[in-house]
Amino acid sequence: MIKAKLTAIAFMGLVFFSCNSNDNGKEEVINEEVQDTLSSSGNSSDSLQKIINRPLIWSVESGKNNEKEKLKKPEDVKLDTFSSVHLIQLINNNYPDVQLELEKISHDTMYVKIPDSKKLTEEMGSTGAENYMASATYTLTELKNVKFINFAMKIGDHAGPGVFSREDFQKFR
Repeated sequence: MIKAKLTAIAFMGLVFFSCNSNDNGKEEVINEEVQDTLSSSGNSSDSLQKIINRPLIWSVESGKNNEKEKLKKPEDVKLDTFSSVHLIQLINNNYPDVQLELEKISHDTMYVKIPDSKKLTEEMGSTGAENYMASATYTLTELKNVKFINFAMKIGDHAGPGVFSREDFQKFR
């Protein structure tokens, strides 16, 4: 009888310790090397670095205290030094559901197309579509000699094809 009680107590103790053996109050740290592409400093010997989230394209900021929305230029980024392909890649990275493709640049106009425009024209709403068009237009017109962006896409409820310039988005200034 005593042997059965000791076995039961040993078994319960084993279960108790096995359930709590991995809970030491420690947090698991995943070592990742994250390098800010904008910084000029070399690689740090630290395996953990702070992630700096900076917008690399023009963005529309929400108005605070009933102020209107405003376009914000990216900080510490000289967009006019990037290629047209790189700028489109930056826009596509910020808006993964709306992919721009460069067709050509002719005189002062860049021609781009959005092959699958349903997300932009039907699902983002009027405000989301307008914010996207403003952000893309301002970012792409950072290039020297590009004043207009000709967007080719299927027309939808919230956006459609056309030629846009910074003047079309004056309400964001």
